[in-house]
Amino acid sequence: MQCPECGENAADVRLAYCENCGAKMPARQLPPPRASSVRGSRPSRPASEPAYASEIMDEEEDGPPGRATAPSRGARAQPPPEELEDEEPYTGPRWLKDVPGHSQSVLGVGVVAFSLVLSILPFFPSVGVLGTLLTLVGCVAVVARELRRGGDAPGWVDSVPLVLMRPEVPAAFTLLLVALSVRLLSGFNLLFPLWAAGTALIAVEQYRLVIAEPDGVGRHFDLRSLLGFPRVLALAGVAVCVVALFLPWGKGLADGSRVPDNAPVPGSVRGAPPELRVLPTTRPSDDSLYSAGGGVAARSGWDLPLSELPLLVLLSVLVLAALRPDVERPGLLRWAPVGAVSASLLWALAGVKLAVGPIAFLVGLGAVGFHAARQALGRDAPAGLLPPEDDPYDPDEDLETEPDSGYRS
Repeated sequence: MQCPECGENAADVRLAYCENCGAKMPARQLPPPRASSVRGSRPSRPASEPAYASEIMDEEEDGPPGRATAPSRGARAQPPPEELEDEEPYTGPRWLKDVPGHSQSVLGVGVVAFSLVLSILPFFPSVGVLGTLLTLVGCVAVVARELRRGGDAPGWVDSVPLVLMRPEVPAAFTLLLVALSVRLLSGFNLLFPLWAAGTALIAVEQYRLVIAEPDGVGRHFDLRSLLGFPRVLALAGVAVCVVALFLPWGKGLADGSRVPDNAPVPGSVRGAPPELRVLPTTRPSDDSLYSAGGGVAARSGWDLPLSELPLLVLLSVLVLAALRPDVERPGLLRWAPVGAVSASLLWALAGVKLAVGPIAFLVGLGAVGFHAARQALGRDAPAGLLPPEDDPYDPDEDLETEPDSGYRS
């Protein structure tokens, strides 16, 4: 830029006065701003401003450091750093993605619980009061164990007793569900497929987790020992007792009550003296008057109250019989089979009647009682599992192997 007074060219175009004569320098002519400029709306910095003034004005337009500026219309909103980090992707089966803990045992427990709800309806069979209580306890224990194993356990899991977290509990619960599945086979119903599906889901996973693994509970049992002579009687006796529960145990009314021996048959005259009895005759199948009001029909052992009690206690006898001899057990456990047989006998005597079902049940119970007596007396160990006898003491062998002490008489 040239000074208008002395004609000296200024070395710095930003000078307001001439360095030679001190005359005022003309204002600098700046080119018009470009349309593509990001800050085209801001007026250009005059030549009199220092170089760092533009940087200060840029910071003022951007706003203070603590306040986030609004993104431009064409810019894409960036998520916060926390959202950029994706969670660990689920790589398991798709049908278990939305199940709590991604466990098929939890799904099986849900199916079993739904079956218990359906069993309340009158046209569905039931697993009994005892079976329902044990099933509910097992459901809570298995769900708590699976949620804790999955790492997303809610707060109520901490209130579950630690004794229910042992691996023996899901193994026993699986056996309970299998036994109660036999109970539901007493008649055609739609509840058995649901119960069997839930049992299969639980049994497949729990067998892999707590039974078949090297440290599972399966190492404490030897099922082949049930085929030995002292224990095969218990196995055969339990099988006979279970089959006997499907056989007729007498007659009962449609509401499930037992018919006394001297009770008048349906259709007797009301208000008549007790000596008056109607002679039993063959009932026509199409007589609606005779069949209305609940007729007499044969009932099986499953129709008796607490019919799941002998099934569960006799099954526990087989479980104790399959224990390996090297497994530590309390001394009173050998009397457990005697108690199971006694409880089954009392249950059978409460509803016994001259029928094929009670007779077969008592025969099978006798075989189980023979095994229980042998186990209580400590004579139940099979010959192949007895510890080997020690070699007899031979004093001459000790003299031959005794080192020479150098003493001579």
